[in-house]
Amino acid sequence: MTDAVFDLAAARRILVVKLDEAGDFVLATAFLRGLRASAPQARILLAVRPAVADLAAPCPHVDAVVSPQPKPGGGIDLRAVTPGGAAAFAEAFRAGFDLTLVPRYDFDRHGATSLAANSRARAVLGFSETVTPWKASGNAGFDRAYTHRLTPPPGRHEVEQNLALLRFAGGVPDGDGVELYLTAEDRAEAARLLAVVEGERVIAVAPGAAAPRREYPPDRLAMVVAVVAVGLGARVAVIGTERERAAAALIAAALPGRVIDLTGRTGLRVAAAVIERTGGLIAMDSGPAHLGAAVGVPVAVFSCHPKGGDPNHHHAPERFRPWSARTQVLRPSAALPPCPAESCTAAEAHCIASIPPNRAVARILDLLGGHESGLRSALDRDGGPGRPCDRSPPANEAI
Repeated sequence: MTDAVFDLAAARRILVVKLDEAGDFVLATAFLRGLRASAPQARILLAVRPAVADLAAPCPHVDAVVSPQPKPGGGIDLRAVTPGGAAAFAEAFRAGFDLTLVPRYDFDRHGATSLAANSRARAVLGFSETVTPWKASGNAGFDRAYTHRLTPPPGRHEVEQNLALLRFAGGVPDGDGVELYLTAEDRAEAARLLAVVEGERVIAVAPGAAAPRREYPPDRLAMVVAVVAVGLGARVAVIGTERERAAAALIAAALPGRVIDLTGRTGLRVAAAVIERTGGLIAMDSGPAHLGAAVGVPVAVFSCHPKGGDPNHHHAPERFRPWSARTQVLRPSAALPPCPAESCTAAEAHCIASIPPNRAVARILDLLGGHESGLRSALDRDGGPGRPCDRSPPANEAI
């Protein structure tokens, strides 16, 4: 079913529940932009996880942002992310939401459906529990929370699925480009942290991911980064959490005096501002890769998902590659036994480790070598990113 089931022009109070990770939020920005353009008269409230509040707070397409927090003894408390957010939610809740939207295609692990079901909205729209086997198993019975459920074709990118939900709700997309909302303070802090001279080329590296199977082995990554950096005549800025400091140390050992270790030193927006000032990003299948795509730099991303794997799998680049035409996906040519052909199932880095370093270097140099060197011009960036370009889906490379 794809016909619109709601009249957005009649909505006065809309709740969007997006309780996901940073990369998922980035992939929902085209949805939020299209929703605002389709319902300019509505007061739109956005609920996000605390881990994503940093990215969501400056979003210009919503009127207030809140974040669910667990209450002592049970229940949740919706705390303000933006000034007055909690009061705005309480007011809309008392008056009654006209519409609640849950742009979460796959398995709901953070309680988005529960919050939507308890929003008391006249209409609650989301994706059916039948869209993936993982959702059917882990979210059995969740369809009862929705007044209207969408079951789109599988194997499409998350940006495309989110925009399908917007159309289902009666909206019209305002392009499909993803975006970020960085402040002048974010960019000033990024410039301070990088502290490099004008014209000096820098590339960013984000070695971490949510699961070890999605991380290219640190020793091989250090080898790849070193060869790429030397080939480009570039310095390297390593971003991530404190957990990535060991990987940063390996890269620094391979490139003495040429590494800026920023692990554990930035929030999400400042990390994005750092990436924005570089000539490109090397990352895993993780949030930083999506930050890179949103700020417009070329992104090379290592994926554990093999060529020919299930395109609807939660590791699949078909669903989760950075949404940019300047993306190079580095993936295994086939799954390694005992992993099934559908995707890597190992606890540690396994299928991803079969990506040959020399081939990865060649692909990354091809991606980064043809673009501008040095810091991205302050004249281009200090005024903000402007309206995002529509992104044509990039090719999925297997090496």
